[in-house]
Amino acid sequence: MMEIAITDIRDTEIEGVTILREETEPYRESYFQWAASPLIASFQSSQISGGVLSCQAAIPGFRELEYHKDKEFFYFVQGTALMPFANFDSEGKVDEASIQIVRIPQGTQLIIDAGKLHFVPVAEGPEPVKIVVVSPKMDSPRVSVSESVNGILKS
Repeated sequence: MMEIAITDIRDTEIEGVTILREETEPYRESYFQWAASPLIASFQSSQISGGVLSCQAAIPGFRELEYHKDKEFFYFVQGTALMPFANFDSEGKVDEASIQIVRIPQGTQLIIDAGKLHFVPVAEGPEPVKIVVVSPKMDSPRVSVSESVNGILKS
């Protein structure tokens, strides 16, 4: 088992991931408000869809990661997530030295670049995580890591 210290996204650089950490000032009218995201993702395809990903609490242990041929846009709308990221090595395998497990609070927005290894996060604590995901329709190839990657809290 490989143990990786969990870091906070506000203190972590993640290669291949664009992160919006600051709040966006919403536009308000009498019965609504709109907070547009300044993050813009240019997708390779014009066939774009979105959905809500719901994640429950679990031990942050990951045996595989996935990647995509195009970008994905994530908006974390509820809960705190623990999400893994990694890079490929020169042989097309997981560069295990690049693995990160990052704590992502609600309100965070990410664009994950094409080819960036990641996986569905787990919720930290009892509150489920809900994430709006927008992306083109595409496959999600998975790659295995040599041993389970488990997140541990930094002391």
